[in-house]
Amino acid sequence: MNTRRIVTLLLALPVGAMLSAQVLTAQVAKPAGMKVQTVTLTFDDKGYVVTPATVTKGVPVKMEVDLDTVKGCMRTVVINAFDVKKTVKAGETTIEFTPTKSGKIDIICGMNIGKGSFTVVEPK
Repeated sequence: MNTRRIVTLLLALPVGAMLSAQVLTAQVAKPAGMKVQTVTLTFDDKGYVVTPATVTKGVPVKMEVDLDTVKGCMRTVVINAFDVKKTVKAGETTIEFTPTKSGKIDIICGMNIGKGSFTVVEPK
């Protein structure tokens, strides 16, 4: 193999990896027609507040974070039960996940100062 072919292959590998990642992402996207639960996350003197406070297991959740009330370290939102950790900011205020277990689910900030919870129920 000549040097030119080797260089071409080495340059093509990262592109191929990126394309593979995009295909995998497309494959795990939610099926067409599946409903999404939309909730709002705010922060008050008692901690994080999720409205509505109850979601259904197995149905994707789109959590919109209110940056007017969620400030400072509270903007790093952690939901350990679902392996969620996201720092929100202007233009990126949505956290998406699918609840995989039911019960009371805790939310904490990245510094474990701000706390709150919501409930996941079994599907009917």
